[in-house]
Amino acid sequence: MKGLTLSILTILSVLYCLRFGYIWTAYGHGGQMIGIPFALLMVGMTIRYVAVKDERRKEKVFYGALFYFSALALFSITVEIIISSNSNYFELLYAEPGGIVNKIFMAFAAAGTIATFLKFRQINKQEAVQ
Repeated sequence: MKGLTLSILTILSVLYCLRFGYIWTAYGHGGQMIGIPFALLMVGMTIRYVAVKDERRKEKVFYGALFYFSALALFSITVEIIISSNSNYFELLYAEPGGIVNKIFMAFAAAGTIATFLKFRQINKQEAVQ
């Protein structure tokens, strides 16, 4: 089931990457800078998940990919909501010095990193008990 979930998330990340605006234009929140590496890393983590035989490592790859996907997807959704709901979105998100898009990205990246760290710690503790 986890392999199927990871495969679906990978397909979604590739579809996100191939979204016309993210590939062919300099889209507002860095479509080329996030979309393509995002998809490539998801493909790489899916391949790694399939290749790894050790269950503990497999579990770590799965949760690392899950939190990675979630953090970047939620960042993108948040920016899309701001763009669609605020007529002055450019000033809010991108105009310096008050642009908040980098802060939004860093918040989701930090949340994903913390979630991954805590899950890895939990997996290590479970392994130590067994």
